[in-house]
Amino acid sequence: MYHFIINPHSKTGKAKELWLGLRQRLENEQIDYQEYFTTGRGHATQITKEICARDNERKTIVIVGGDGTANEVINGIDNYEDVLLGYVPMGSSNDLARGLLLPKKPKNALDRVLNPKKIRVVDHGQVTFEDGFSRRFSVSSGIGYDASVCHIALTSKIKNVLNKFGLGKLTYTIIAIKEIFATKPTDATVIADGITYSIKNLIFLASLIHKCEGGGLLMAPDASDDDRKLSICMVSNLSKIKMLFLMPTIIFGKHTKIRGVQMLTCDSVSIHTNSPLFVHTDGEVHGYHTDITLSCTKEQVSIIT
Repeated sequence: MYHFIINPHSKTGKAKELWLGLRQRLENEQIDYQEYFTTGRGHATQITKEICARDNERKTIVIVGGDGTANEVINGIDNYEDVLLGYVPMGSSNDLARGLLLPKKPKNALDRVLNPKKIRVVDHGQVTFEDGFSRRFSVSSGIGYDASVCHIALTSKIKNVLNKFGLGKLTYTIIAIKEIFATKPTDATVIADGITYSIKNLIFLASLIHKCEGGGLLMAPDASDDDRKLSICMVSNLSKIKMLFLMPTIIFGKHTKIRGVQMLTCDSVSIHTNSPLFVHTDGEVHGYHTDITLSCTKEQVSIIT
């Protein structure tokens, strides 16, 4: 039995139409499946919890949507050992699919799910906020500038307009340039695996499981998705002009040697900022915070690749 969780709003509403084409194949091949359409934020998590609660045997859950939908599904799984994940990417960023080297075309991705070449076990991260609330992430989580870019992307009409012309990836580029001049750095204390760093003018700290975020930005070129470690990219004390020149280098992962950029690999990292900054998990924003802890979960999830 395959449980397909579909976000019909992915690809600016085109996901539902694309799913109907994929569903026809399931019908033609008489494949045993159930479909669930999400209706809003958090619904994919609720659906996943319900599937896990009523089925004690190992189940195959297939995500049909973008990185945000994948994030919600991950947060609904109560026991990784009981779940095998499949993924048909239909987002504008698709960084999880990129990291897993999954096919770009939905029909090819579905074929991979139904006829798997390989099943991998991969890491997931977790962010814990000052009030004790925690949330998992499958691609990245960050505080500061990159989260601010995510916030604008989620609330701006730019993304929808560009998606209509197949240019959704440009959303983050346009907003990233604008936010360079709007972001206000703050001093911070960062503790990574017990080592303390006093940071002046922190611009952002990104914590990655996979190499890319933001639609293919090679933020952590040395990241491994199965080493039970976080790959940290920390940027601080740069002028806005230097930030403007830094951004293109991230596309090719050439930013790691630039002064003001610090790369770390660690089990966990705690951040305290003097002023509150936006925090995101897989592009979904969770408000302003001054204190968060990021860690790599010891449990790994099995996913069809």
